[in-house]
Amino acid sequence: MTATLLLAHGDDAFAIAQAVAQLAASLGDADRIDLAPERSPDEGILDRAGVEAASVGLFGAHLVVLHQPLRAAGRSLSGEEKLLGMARTLPDGAALAFAEERPSRDIGKPPALLRRLEEAVRERGGSVVEHRAPRRAELAGWTRRHAASLGVAIDARAASLLSERVGGAIWETDVERGEQTRVIDSELRKLATYGGERPIGMAGVELLTADTRPASVFAITNAIDRREPAAAATALQRALDEGQPVLRILASIQGRISDLIVARDLVDRGVPPNELTRLIGRGNARIAERVVEAARRYRSIELERMLRGLFVADLAIKRNDVEPEAAVSAWLGEQLLAGRS
Repeated sequence: MTATLLLAHGDDAFAIAQAVAQLAASLGDADRIDLAPERSPDEGILDRAGVEAASVGLFGAHLVVLHQPLRAAGRSLSGEEKLLGMARTLPDGAALAFAEERPSRDIGKPPALLRRLEEAVRERGGSVVEHRAPRRAELAGWTRRHAASLGVAIDARAASLLSERVGGAIWETDVERGEQTRVIDSELRKLATYGGERPIGMAGVELLTADTRPASVFAITNAIDRREPAAAATALQRALDEGQPVLRILASIQGRISDLIVARDLVDRGVPPNELTRLIGRGNARIAERVVEAARRYRSIELERMLRGLFVADLAIKRNDVEPEAAVSAWLGEQLLAGRS
């Protein structure tokens, strides 16, 4: 019996999450424990990860996933030694994955600790994979390949337009690209549902896919998750004041509401909690659980009405029927503020 060890790192959050999910699947969908540091350094989370990973003989097979291990170690020498020691001494039969998401702007400058962790993982017989998000002129090809892997047909021009709308044509090196592939995955699934058996074409992308350049805004969607209308209104106004593109804000909200609809449907169908997190599949169990928790705060009919309202607002903006700021503010007022119980 040997230990199972993986280090997945890079700036492509979606690919890193898939690598960890594939490892979990190869273990027969064993129980999974996701841990992440709350501060840097966070030696407490390193200690817990080490104990959880080493407890295979006591509590049965499970996969321990430590997110952002470099942040957990921080600049502490003892933290670094704990992290490296965890990889070097992983017991036989144990399964441990390190998931290190890094900023796109720093992807070409790997820190020394990352290289030392790579060496430690390889010395223990583990696997190291680096996932860099597609850069300019690469994202359209990635979109076509990923669509094929999903069994979705898409026109080459539509793939180019979709990749452009999530920032694939932006050349600046300081652009964060970590969520671009995840957004495209979500958009492809939405477009495939809308189009049925028809291949995705330019018209579908133009109609249903908003421009999400540059990065997403989380304060609004987090407030929606918590069902806090006042906080959502404050976050929206702040984003507008800072010049965040309205279509990008709408795209972020659309993605979140779509996730909540899926989660609410699973909850209503009585899917067991341990299956919910697997089926939601939003990066890791902690995020999936948060989506499910948020979905429970809404009724299905409310979420569907909110999504329809977003599509109406999106179309009104693209037809120049209403000012973008007024459209998104009106949606918030009609769908969330007016819906307070």
